[in-house]
Amino acid sequence: MRKLAPWRQQIAGRLGWAVADQGVSSLENFLLGVFVAKMLGAEGLGALGLAFVAYSIALSCSRALATDALMIRFSGASENVWRTAASAATGVALLIGTASGAISVGLGLILRAAEPGSGAGTAFLAIGIAMPALTLMDSWRCVFFAAERGAKAFLIDVVWTVLFLSLLLVAQLTGTKSLTLLLVGFGVTALVAAVVGMVNARTVPRVFAARGWLQQHRDLGSRFLVENVVMGAGGQIRAPVVAAAVGLAAVGAIRAAEMLVGPVAALLMGISQVSVPEAARALRKGSGSLLRLCLGLSGGLAAVGFGWGLVVIVVFPFGIGEALLGTVWTEAHQVLLGVCVSAAFGCLMIGPSAGLRALSRADRTMRCQLVVSALSILLGSAGAVVGGALGAVWGTAIASIVGSAIWWWEFLRARREHFHGATELVQPDAQVNTTGAPA
Repeated sequence: MRKLAPWRQQIAGRLGWAVADQGVSSLENFLLGVFVAKMLGAEGLGALGLAFVAYSIALSCSRALATDALMIRFSGASENVWRTAASAATGVALLIGTASGAISVGLGLILRAAEPGSGAGTAFLAIGIAMPALTLMDSWRCVFFAAERGAKAFLIDVVWTVLFLSLLLVAQLTGTKSLTLLLVGFGVTALVAAVVGMVNARTVPRVFAARGWLQQHRDLGSRFLVENVVMGAGGQIRAPVVAAAVGLAAVGAIRAAEMLVGPVAALLMGISQVSVPEAARALRKGSGSLLRLCLGLSGGLAAVGFGWGLVVIVVFPFGIGEALLGTVWTEAHQVLLGVCVSAAFGCLMIGPSAGLRALSRADRTMRCQLVVSALSILLGSAGAVVGGALGAVWGTAIASIVGSAIWWWEFLRARREHFHGATELVQPDAQVNTTGAPA
């Protein structure tokens, strides 16, 4: 069996730690969803889905303003420089988690006042309490990936998952059915994992350095904030629209189906964490290397996505789906095909997205993100109003199909412009040097 070249082994190693880390994190989210589905039913799972909307938006803001700049500008930095940057970036993440948590708690209190006993209000209130710990823990994962120390990022997620699964086991043995307790426990165990990150990094978050960090990296932060929030909104706005149109149970059905394609989402998120640095390295080797890497990323992920979707659609109806989701399986099965199609075509966007960022084409990434997110929101929401949960997932699936084509079109154009422009700039000088006269 032929051995991989050393540089390919290094890439495989970095990708492997990212996938393993995201896999553990996704397993934790999946098991939380399974527990809620079985204990609290479709409405409880729908409330959890709404809470994860707030969680997703907070993470998007935290990464944009805190850790994205760290991963771009401090990868490969010296130990002291990296540690100083890490403490400032994690301080920003903690502040963002605190601010977003306060907003979530306020929203939860308003919903509970308007409707006593509101499941959505309870979920927002609980996730708001947990939010500072969740953004802080996530920032430490990103810090270690920036330093190419994927094993330490993986350790943080393993600690978090083991502690939280222990909490779920205790809840099951004692018959606890409190969504508040589970979500607050989600945050407490994340805080313990964040402390593990601090110990390994030998530094702590510096909240007072946050202002300087934001000013120093405002050129990246403002752009990434728009991109990340738009991307997060495109995937999350559908949930409240579906809830308003046909109720929380429909949100729970979609959430349950998405949980079943969780392995694809884990792979997607894991690869995306390291795809941009890898694309930047490929760019330095030339046009062909960049194209091959982007094709390999998209093609490999899409193949896995389609394959896993086929397994879920064909095999899970024979008892596995019901064993995992209980009574929610019936509703989830109805929307499963659309969710699988959407996930598989979403995989095709990873390659061109990484390539455009490596080419420093923020104008094109912004354009793609705005257009694709708008499509997802419009088609998903329209589908929800017209056809409920089934209409929502197929509207989103159509947006994913069109969106993947848009990303590839923009990347191929940018790639041609980059290398064609470079040739035009270099060629006249080459002719002068060779002939002694201008071309």
